[in-house]
Amino acid sequence: MDQNQNRNYRKQGIMIFASLSATIAFFFLLFRFQEILDFGAVILSALQPLLAGIVLAYVLCPVEKALERQVKRVKGLARFARPVCVLVTVLLALGVLVLFCALILPQLVDSVSGLVRDLPKMLETQLDRLNSYLESDNEAAAAVMQMIESAETSLVSWIRTNLFSTVSTVANSLLSIGSAIVNLVISIVVTIYLLLGREHYLGQCRKLFYAVSRNERFNGAVSEALVQTNRIFNGFISGKLVDSLIVGIICFVCLSLLKIPYGLLISVIVGVTNIIPMFGPFIGAVPSAFLLLLVSPAKCLVFIVFVIILQQVDGNIIGPRILGNSTGLSALYVTVAMLLFGKLMGFLGMIVGVPLFATLYYIVKRLAEYSLGKQGLPTDTDKYEETFRDGAQERESAGKPDGKRGKRGKK
Repeated sequence: MDQNQNRNYRKQGIMIFASLSATIAFFFLLFRFQEILDFGAVILSALQPLLAGIVLAYVLCPVEKALERQVKRVKGLARFARPVCVLVTVLLALGVLVLFCALILPQLVDSVSGLVRDLPKMLETQLDRLNSYLESDNEAAAAVMQMIESAETSLVSWIRTNLFSTVSTVANSLLSIGSAIVNLVISIVVTIYLLLGREHYLGQCRKLFYAVSRNERFNGAVSEALVQTNRIFNGFISGKLVDSLIVGIICFVCLSLLKIPYGLLISVIVGVTNIIPMFGPFIGAVPSAFLLLLVSPAKCLVFIVFVIILQQVDGNIIGPRILGNSTGLSALYVTVAMLLFGKLMGFLGMIVGVPLFATLYYIVKRLAEYSLGKQGLPTDTDKYEETFRDGAQERESAGKPDGKRGKRGKK
């Protein structure tokens, strides 16, 4: 009895201590929340090259694996396949970056500079057109013109003061450029290390996880969820990058043939925003259409029609062939994912929100199917849809869906 009582007292003491510690930690987090956020921001800023290297390694890993499989088939090179393929992959990625900077960036800068230079004239031209449609003796028209002129003056003043000063500040900020170059070099080094020893680092993570968690079934479920998460993210991100590149090239070629101004700038905007599922081309088309509206309303109308056609071609032909059904989400769930993660994480959330939501969807689906299987209920969704279809009769008995009756329903 004395040992049992001492054991109970010990358990109660541990529970009381744990409860008090949790309460103190909660109030500490509550009253020091902003300071904790600031400290987390400092940590993230310090680890930014490491995180960038992890992302680069994850994106380049499929390319390196494909090259390594081909090199291992050559006799005598199997021993050096991994280092050679990692070096080739990194050099290939740097070559694409340099090619982009050499070919596209100067034209892009020229387009932006020309836009900034010509924007006041464009606004003034449109004001003159609007003024020709309005009667000078109309009080309402005079009020409208006064508001428009005030807005134009403010916008032109902002362009001449803030925008040009910002551009000059960025151009003259050698320290920031040097820091970015250092971070880029560190990220490349981290990427090389991760690609060379990816099995070792992943094995360390699994070893640590198994050391903390001793539930074999839970470990298997987590491993399966991680494999599925990797499949979803790998298929979605790599496929979406290729899809966006193709859409950007098609957009540039077609805009050049249609002789629409600022074709390269608009193509880059459409290609980058195309990474966002479903609404990407339209999000990129809004500022582009406004820009063309200032130049020529007819060109703007042609561009809007072209973007609609391009979105249909991408959504029905290009996208399905490249992406397939990598996420397994319907259009409704894609919209929910974009709204939710876009609100939480901004532009990045709109990009990675779909694979994140697909991962959560997969986990919830597996948990629901496991629970239904233990109850002896069907896991096929079609069995549960029949009740809600038009003309369907109620087939449930004792709260059990059709096709599976409970024990009370059996005689």
